Amino acid sequence: MKLQDYFSDKAGVGVISTSNKKGEVNSAVYAKPHITGKDTVAFIMRDRLTRANVQENPKASYLFIEHDHGIGGVRLYLTMTGETQDKDTIAALSRRTSTVEGEESARFLVSFTVDKVLALIGGDEIELQ
Repeated sequence: MKLQDYFSDKAGVGVISTSNKKGEVNSAVYAKPHITGKDTVAFIMRDRLTRANVQENPKASYLFIEHDHGIGGVRLYLTMTGETQDKDTIAALSRRTSTVEGEESARFLVSFTVDKVLALIGGDEIELQ
């Protein structure tokens, strides 16, 4: 599977899960990832709990549930590799053109390596191409 092809035509909801160094878990609704390479993705994040957690513990999981295929989707197992606050890059990738009231806080483009992809249901691993 090519991540770019998969996410380009799927509608659905995504949830990213992280934990801090104590193992305290957080889950948050996130848009589809920005595909930056064969096995790399990035998310635009605010300076909140999800970002704080990956700074303490770089491992994360992203679950994507497809809207139009019953119980279809994927689970991405991720390792954070870096972040940038480059406003031009973030603006170019941003899918939202308007800001929600109270969301004027700093934004970060947080990058991850995709360590493994599993089907949403069951344990079948999906190989990246």
